[in-house]
Amino acid sequence: KYIWTMLLQKYIAPTFPRVPLEKITPEQIQTFLNKIDKERTREILFQNIIKVLRKAYITGKIKKDITLGLEKPIKTNTQVRKPLTLEEQEKLINYVKDTKLYTFVMFSLIVGSRREETIKFNLLEDLDEKKQTIHIKGTKTKNADRHVYVTKEFIQFLKTNMKKNTFDFNISYPTHEIKKIFKELKIDNCLHGLRHTCSANLYFLNAKDKYRQLQLGHSSIVTTNNIYTNIKEN
Repeated sequence: KYIWTMLLQKYIAPTFPRVPLEKITPEQIQTFLNKIDKERTREILFQNIIKVLRKAYITGKIKKDITLGLEKPIKTNTQVRKPLTLEEQEKLINYVKDTKLYTFVMFSLIVGSRREETIKFNLLEDLDEKKQTIHIKGTKTKNADRHVYVTKEFIQFLKTNMKKNTFDFNISYPTHEIKKIFKELKIDNCLHGLRHTCSANLYFLNAKDKYRQLQLGHSSIVTTNNIYTNIKEN
């Protein structure tokens, strides 16, 4: 509610002052959306505008469905998510070794979990030391909730380094910090690239496709092979 109110005040109200919905055209809305610089803001506004206009049409507030002429804004961020090279992985690990991000980075590289899944990990609740598995509490796809096999060495690493049994920071912290670190190390990548790196590392370790799919929690093997195997043999 707060975000929608802010978007209304900052973007919509100045552009459409006292304009009746009936008189707004899809072209006007499309032009308005395309002029917004921030990609994420464009997406949020598009989704909310669609929601409001459809409800207005269904409830009889307006006589025509304006959303029929709207197109989803084209994404301008063309960065290809790719795995880190071995050299880049070494640079990153050495950089974060004495920081609170160290365990998080190693977890992401070895387990391949999404940011939200990693943050939810609890050492006491989700580690089965006897079976050598970690429970990843995922919700994105039907395969997202999964149990991932890990080595005894990695289990010991977690027990040694996770003092509070959970990652002691909010969900946006690793994204912002990794972005700054990559900029300093001159690595063209992002936090999600660590997940791609896990897949690539497993590939080079000769893990079967199905194993990688299950570890990453993909609903389809196509996603694992076509998107998460974007690698160079060298």
